[in-house]
Amino acid sequence: MASYGLLLKEINDATISDNVFEQNTIGINIDGCNRITYKNNHFIRNGWALKFTGGCYTNLFEYNNFMHNAFDLSYNSKVNDNLFEANYWSEYSGYDLNKDGIGDVPHRPVKLVSYIVNQTPETLILLRSLFVDIINFSEKVSPVFTPDNLVDAKPLMKPINQIEE
Repeated sequence: MASYGLLLKEINDATISDNVFEQNTIGINIDGCNRITYKNNHFIRNGWALKFTGGCYTNLFEYNNFMHNAFDLSYNSKVNDNLFEANYWSEYSGYDLNKDGIGDVPHRPVKLVSYIVNQTPETLILLRSLFVDIINFSEKVSPVFTPDNLVDAKPLMKPINQIEE
């Protein structure tokens, strides 16, 4: 168990692939990084799988597994041009009527509680409470603090390269 799996600051034009980030406080801390492709990574049982702490633009997150993290994503801006597509999210509660392996409902990976904890770290004590469930549901229904386009439009129904949970 470590504080950070990977710290990135002002990295541009790179690929980060085929890694396992497991049981870290923060899987990847991303600060001022642009045009990076994150592919086939596994984020398992982290506090935050991804934590954006600075302006990060035109990054691509595809074919990654986000499994059993307290928070899959922490985002500190209302502007987003990063693309999340075809990732597996263990928190995804959508469905796949045509059975093509892709969820029919887009997934919003940012929880309102993540935003609140970033602003006031003491609120982390409420993480597993009914109050937090209500807050997260309200943000899912009517996003106020997260960018409208911060969604995975094609969430996968099964993990990639089935790995131990």
